[in-house]
Amino acid sequence: MSKSSKLCCKTSCPRSNIFCSLVDKVFKRPSLQSLHQWGYHCYEPRVYRTLAKILRKGNPDFVELLLKKTKDYVQDRSFNLALIWRTFTPVYCPSPLSGITPLLYVAQTRQSNILKILLQYGILERENNPINIVLTILLYPSRVRIMVDHELVDIEEDAKTCLVLCSRVLSTISIREIEMQLSLGRRPIISNWLDYIPSTRYKDPCELLHLCRITIRAQLLTNNMLPNGIFSLLIPVCLQNYLNLES
Repeated sequence: MSKSSKLCCKTSCPRSNIFCSLVDKVFKRPSLQSLHQWGYHCYEPRVYRTLAKILRKGNPDFVELLLKKTKDYVQDRSFNLALIWRTFTPVYCPSPLSGITPLLYVAQTRQSNILKILLQYGILERENNPINIVLTILLYPSRVRIMVDHELVDIEEDAKTCLVLCSRVLSTISIREIEMQLSLGRRPIISNWLDYIPSTRYKDPCELLHLCRITIRAQLLTNNMLPNGIFSLLIPVCLQNYLNLES
């Protein structure tokens, strides 16, 4: 880690913070040519392995803490502390060459409580092709589930909530792309999936209120002020909550 990165880390959070202690240990990954010389535990920094554990356990409070501590680095995807863009290897996919981003992992596992936090911080709006996240929520094999009290939970209801959350962020959702995937034999996890995507995202004119939300959030996102900047706006609380994807 560069001197400037260490300085930022030291000044932005106290030494007693466990996460900051892990961030101090971040190092650059080796080149692909030298991968055969590295064991898995050497190749993937401890902070990314810890991130995988946090997401697998589905702890929204800790995920939000991670975002708060690292949001100043999100705009530079190449920076080591932009953790939300770093790929990691979940337990069901242990190869260091096939990592996925936290947003994609949460979409695969349909963890709606964590997805909501990521969306509130503008992570989906930063995606180059956000329809891929919608497709993952709807079509990814349901064998990937999360554990709650040592029991497998039914993720269909969470998938419905995830679709609704994405509809609060996006102005359009391509039904044609979804139907094209279905024509190739892929099966949606929700049989009546179209009921959870507003017609104003694919057929009818988009609501003016929603377009205003998109415009305001885009401006805040440009200035790296999501979601905290919402609550400094001199508008009614109900509108602040609307901008923060609560409804």
